[in-house]
Amino acid sequence: MRIIGTLFIWLFAVLTFVAIWGDFTDGEAGFASIGALWFDLSPTTLQISEAIVSRYIDPCGLFIGLNCAPFLWFPVVFFFLGLPAVPFFLGITIVLILIRKILRR
Repeated sequence: MRIIGTLFIWLFAVLTFVAIWGDFTDGEAGFASIGALWFDLSPTTLQISEAIVSRYIDPCGLFIGLNCAPFLWFPVVFFFLGLPAVPFFLGITIVLILIRKILRR
């Protein structure tokens, strides 16, 4: 369990540095969103993820008998993709480090 926690801390720390690097090199003011960062790194996986979530994970996409509009990608996932990447990833990294320190006691 400790190794998994460490891997997540390093993963989000690396994502933070990638987002910082992207913000410095894009020439625009402000933070890039998580979705824009993901699209810059790998646009195909973003499109595939949207299709998978809409068709196979969203309950309205799974069961036609529910007769409802898909709601998981828009607005839930789309909300998180619109968040600024650097503060989001930095915040998650700090929270994971604090949780790890609390659990060590």
